[in-house]
Amino acid sequence: MQCLVSVLSCHGWEITTVEGVGNRIKGYHDIQSRLANFNGTQCGYCSPGWVMNMYSLYESKNKTLTSVEIENSFAGNMCRCTGYRPIADAFKSFATDADQSLLNKLCDLEELDLLKRCGLECAKKCTHREKCFKSNEGAKNNNEADELDDQEKEFVHVNDDKMVVVKTAEHTWYKAFHLADVFDVLKHGQYTYVAGNTGQGVYHVTEYPRNLIDIFSVIELKGHVIDVNLIIGAGMTLTDMMELFLDLSKTKEEFSYLKQFYDHMDLVAHIPVRNIGTIGGNLALKHSNNEFQSDLFLLFETVGAMITIAESVSKEVSMTLPEFLKTSLDLKIIKNIMLPPLSQCCSVKTYKIMPRSQNAHAVVNAGFMFRFKQNSNIIEKASIVYGSISPTFIHATKTEEVLVGKDPYTDETLQLALKTLHDEINPVEAPPEPSAAYRKMLSVSLYYKAILSLCPSNKVNANYKSGGEAIKRDKSKGTQYYETDKSVWPLNQPIPKIEALVQCSGEAVFANDLPGESDEVYAAFVTADVVPGSIIKDFDTSEAFKLPGVCGFYTAKDIPGDNTFTPANIPFIAVQEEILCSKEVKFYGQPAAIIVANREKIANKAAKLVKIQYSTISKNRPLLTIDEVIKSPEKSKRVRSDQNIEPSDVGKEVKTVINGEIDMGEQYHYYMETQTCVARPTEGGMEVFAATQWLDLTNVAVAQALKVPANSINVIVRRVGGGYGGKISRSTQIGVNAEGEIQYLKNTFYQDGGSSYNEVLTALTIHHFYNCYDPKRWGVSSFSVLTDKPSNTWCRAPFSAEGVAMIEYMMERIAFSLKLDPIEVRLLNMKKENNPIPEMINKLKIDSEYDDRKKKVEEFNKNNRWRKRGIKMVPLTVEIFYTGLFNSIVSIYHGDGSVVIMHGGVEMGQGLNTKVAQVCAYALGIPLDKISVKASNNFTSPNAMVTGGSVGSESVVFATKKACDIINERLKPVRDNLDNPTWEVLVEAAYKAGVELQANAAFNVSDAKPYEVYAVGVLEVEVDILTGNHDIIRVDIVEDTGRSLSPEIDVAQIEGAFVMALGYWTSEKLVYDESTGKYPLQRGKYLHGGQPQD
Repeated sequence: MQCLVSVLSCHGWEITTVEGVGNRIKGYHDIQSRLANFNGTQCGYCSPGWVMNMYSLYESKNKTLTSVEIENSFAGNMCRCTGYRPIADAFKSFATDADQSLLNKLCDLEELDLLKRCGLECAKKCTHREKCFKSNEGAKNNNEADELDDQEKEFVHVNDDKMVVVKTAEHTWYKAFHLADVFDVLKHGQYTYVAGNTGQGVYHVTEYPRNLIDIFSVIELKGHVIDVNLIIGAGMTLTDMMELFLDLSKTKEEFSYLKQFYDHMDLVAHIPVRNIGTIGGNLALKHSNNEFQSDLFLLFETVGAMITIAESVSKEVSMTLPEFLKTSLDLKIIKNIMLPPLSQCCSVKTYKIMPRSQNAHAVVNAGFMFRFKQNSNIIEKASIVYGSISPTFIHATKTEEVLVGKDPYTDETLQLALKTLHDEINPVEAPPEPSAAYRKMLSVSLYYKAILSLCPSNKVNANYKSGGEAIKRDKSKGTQYYETDKSVWPLNQPIPKIEALVQCSGEAVFANDLPGESDEVYAAFVTADVVPGSIIKDFDTSEAFKLPGVCGFYTAKDIPGDNTFTPANIPFIAVQEEILCSKEVKFYGQPAAIIVANREKIANKAAKLVKIQYSTISKNRPLLTIDEVIKSPEKSKRVRSDQNIEPSDVGKEVKTVINGEIDMGEQYHYYMETQTCVARPTEGGMEVFAATQWLDLTNVAVAQALKVPANSINVIVRRVGGGYGGKISRSTQIGVNAEGEIQYLKNTFYQDGGSSYNEVLTALTIHHFYNCYDPKRWGVSSFSVLTDKPSNTWCRAPFSAEGVAMIEYMMERIAFSLKLDPIEVRLLNMKKENNPIPEMINKLKIDSEYDDRKKKVEEFNKNNRWRKRGIKMVPLTVEIFYTGLFNSIVSIYHGDGSVVIMHGGVEMGQGLNTKVAQVCAYALGIPLDKISVKASNNFTSPNAMVTGGSVGSESVVFATKKACDIINERLKPVRDNLDNPTWEVLVEAAYKAGVELQANAAFNVSDAKPYEVYAVGVLEVEVDILTGNHDIIRVDIVEDTGRSLSPEIDVAQIEGAFVMALGYWTSEKLVYDESTGKYPLQRGKYLHGGQPQD
């Protein structure tokens, strides 16, 4: 929420930061410690946000929370690494009804003492008991924030009787406490109201008027009163409103419908937004943006609420909500809302259908209120309200009219209402919203769903009744099993990441956390926001340079070296892509210039003021999909044939031929840390602090662009806040025998590379397409395609996710077409030699109770027309292969025997540093707390390969082991001359003997052989056929990973990949503007990555 709350809104607040919750000096709070101990932090970029949300929740609820409350309270937090399970486990261990398994794990973790309060990592009995005890005392005091001395707290005195005025160079901020203050300020010229400022997350505001009026504390906008109606102040927060609704629904029969409103509002945004977002602010946002799918507006209008507008301190006007949308609010303010009481003859149902379970705007939202004649099913009045149809659509008035005087539960009335509704609801196309056709169908389905929900049981088929119910998600629970060998600990020991505590306290430093320096400037891209194919002629920077602080402007002509960020001497690079567009625009939004200013805000603003002049503006419609390219005259120029593999055998028992197609879209990485780079000139060249997975590429690209030696560029990476790093369409024809065994297969697939062929490796897609099956009868043709989109790069599980999906879809099609068991079809087509998958399938069928659950699924589906369940088992084989060099330097300090490791990998949440430390501790026979892993840089690790492909950790670990072996060999003569020395004594003796205590070793591809990872998963899901909402009932995953270096970390990585894949296949979609190729990127609004409730 810190990105939405204005600094001046905080006047009078007491603010606790994540470092204030706990840190290395004061000691860590239990919330931080448990999140670390449960391995709930991987890359660590999101961890402070999780801690702060849990801390606020824990304190606000007086430390009395249930597991369900905790699970439901984190819709505002994202994590792309963990899959949420370890985070949820850590936090649910605080619940009053915590599962015993979590409490047992908590006790085990505390006994292991893997992470002490002092921040040092142990793998043996604690050697810092006194220090830990003192730190624990600090943490204990820190847990009890209420008991801190008042002297340690600082408060800003607030006088509620006097308005606060703060003037800056550009704006004047007024914090008002009375309506009279507000109307006085309105006389000063242009203004805007500010309360929670949460609308900024929906409609981003970059420029504010001179006067900003903070109305959050205006007394007349607060509170509620009940005469006949319920009157609630427009300044009431959504959280307070919800609590009021829940209370009144239990105590006042005429307002029992407010429980329906409470449940609906629980789907709106998330707790931090609702804590400061106000009723008036939400409705004002709807007023200025009629297309906004305001759930509050919909709820209020469903029951016929009235809104009061204050035109002065003494003059008020009440009106309906539709009238409100047409009324100017200039020099006025929303004062309150009046909700009517409803008799028991009224029934209310509301719905919000979203792309994911929480924190997303509505695809369609709907409200239904029917007032029946007493003791009758005849409707006297109907109110049917929809959102997300069009900016002007509110009521389905024709359907409301046809229902009056009729029984809605008869088939005749139902068919009439559905037809009328279908005819009058005509959604507008509004990309990136789902299609108008889908939203129309969904709107009609919601009416039917409401009728099923309200219909008396004796009037509806029992198989249909569940269609009226919303899918209820049970409290989640996860169990993890893995083998660990205590004889080799700390190797293979399940421990948290060594950086876990500093990540959970916000003390971990990322590239953007580096302190600013004097004369530091900020750069922003000037982008070519035009149709691809247009030609750049020149730039007009006159308006941009009028802004104070703008100090530089650079185009492609100003780059002294090569204008490319994809150097030719780097692996996987096919063509050189330009840093700054020099002439022809390849895609909408391509960087064309850079402007520099002394403030980031100024640089971003200046970039918008630069006018690009074009000699030619393309009139062509951009080609954005594979299909568009294939059907275009440019196919020959844009489609590259990569491979054509002929089958080595063809079966002769073809009984059925199956044809099909599948399209797979893109996935946005959505790493929490955005692309960040800090460059500092040094005496010998340039230091580059970058959030990169590839030190060498960054080093080479920067050096060649600046036309300086590579040794003058030092790239430094301490950690990366998420990395994960592609698009395929294919058609196929399969001939099978009666049992489903493939006799021949012809697969043609196309892979979208965007505007270049870089990093498009269809050979890898083919490799993964084979999965665990016998491909001797398969023919495969692969093509790479150029489209008018930014060049695509790898995203988590590149090539494998798409390749495996292709063949598994085919297996499902075979089973469906022949009415066979999909598992049997898969087993029939599998490789017969050196394949553990069949055995794993049989084992998982037993462990997951697959056969019994399948029967229950079939029974459920037989008894439910509009709710369906499915259960599937899918196998996976992935070959792990190595590329490139990774080195590691191990240095020992004679003063205390402590060890420092520097390596060429990049820590980005996968636990690389932890695994390196574990291996080093094992190899040298020392405790983990003796080892420190420093930031990676290209001086100590030149020419290092990209960290990715699931081999970075293994490669660096191998290099570290080699370096430790070298040191052990040097130490052996010294050790042999001593009588069982301690590590410290041994190191000091070696130092005095002149033994070199540093070793450098490198891993290369000849050090290890490729190997295969095997996995099988079972997924059971329930789907609401009327809405598309779904709930994952249970997931079982078994993976043969050999002996894991650090099993707790690897388990969380597996879970995280699974949840990210759920988003890919169910909720995440990139939609481009068909006329320009623009991607309307609003990370929070249109990118719906998986969340805890998904």
